[in-house]
Amino acid sequence: MPPHGEAGRDRLSALPDDLLHRILRPLDARQAAGDLSLLSRRWRRVWASSPFVTFSQSSVRSERFGNNLLLLRDPVDLHALSIDSSDRGNFFFQHRWLRHALSRGLRVLELTLRSSSPFQVPDCLFACATLEEISLSFKITEVLAPKSEVSLPRLKKLHLEMVCIVPSAMEKFNSGWPALEDLNLSRCLLDLGSFKLSSETVKSLSITDCTYGEIHVCAPSTTSLKIKVSSIVHLSAMPSLVSAWVYVCDYAAGYLAPYASDLVAALCNAQRLELFRFDLILQDVMQKSAATEGLSFSHLESLYVGECLVTDFYNTLAFFIQRAPNLAALALDQWKLYQRFNGSLPSHMSGEKKPTIDGNLELLSAPPKNIEKLWIRLSKGDDVEEFRKMRSLLKEKTKPREMEVVWF
Repeated sequence: MPPHGEAGRDRLSALPDDLLHRILRPLDARQAAGDLSLLSRRWRRVWASSPFVTFSQSSVRSERFGNNLLLLRDPVDLHALSIDSSDRGNFFFQHRWLRHALSRGLRVLELTLRSSSPFQVPDCLFACATLEEISLSFKITEVLAPKSEVSLPRLKKLHLEMVCIVPSAMEKFNSGWPALEDLNLSRCLLDLGSFKLSSETVKSLSITDCTYGEIHVCAPSTTSLKIKVSSIVHLSAMPSLVSAWVYVCDYAAGYLAPYASDLVAALCNAQRLELFRFDLILQDVMQKSAATEGLSFSHLESLYVGECLVTDFYNTLAFFIQRAPNLAALALDQWKLYQRFNGSLPSHMSGEKKPTIDGNLELLSAPPKNIEKLWIRLSKGDDVEEFRKMRSLLKEKTKPREMEVVWF
């Protein structure tokens, strides 16, 4: 029971301003400045001292409201600005809001444009000394081509979706973000020639669903890697790598074949690997014994292999079982492969003749090891008899303390 006289007390209003500002942060500016100001005298000016401003669909269309909100704020820095817009007719004054925020000590920018027209990000965004996080997401491809040098000395996090980065811009970015730690590129159009990323500070790197001709990555401090391989990828050594997620597109194997060994070698320090369709490049790698001679995955503890037929697992298993002495958890999963094709594989996959386990000498000759857990999720529509042989051999080679098979 609350103490006598406490039952009707407004405890929320009694919180300090900084906590109230965090409560208001995800709310649309019209709610924060309008609706909540009616609650009590305490709430009338909370919005004005907040370092966070969010313009979503209910407020982003009103030029007058946005102008007044930004002009009538207390003289405090604006730490975070979020704009979610879908009407190109509003871009003119939204540009003005953005430039105003960048001159007020902005640290975090979230910009989501759902219009089919280009927004044309202003150049002043690329020369903001206070920005620490930038997230830009567009409905159509937005070209980033800063005219002057990029100077983002405090930028640590950059997430881009549906952005085209021209070669000259990438050169400026590489030298203009000396503190960058988190880079996420999704559905971006990268240089169709040679896209080069060079950073001594990036720790988390994600490149997924992007269009590119050739990628060169030199990021030795990377601890977390996520990459969808759709063409040629060159990865320099990543000695600090802890976890990696790699998806090899069906049509990428031909482009990647001459460079596959370097890609595999760049993953050798990882503790956790999630590999999808990786068998497409491992066959070529294993045939070039000189390229992988002495290659060890001694730090690898967890290996997930996805989107493979039963017979496609063999190369991956043979390769890693021989080179990962400390492997503790192994997962083989077909679920996403069948999900991708709505439960029915195309004829070129289901009808293709694959080598059986009896012909896989490298897997048969692999030395046995003791792992903690073996987990397998398999379709009943695949080669069940071949799976039984593989399961028997895996039990012999991995001696799992725990084994689980899930059928779908």
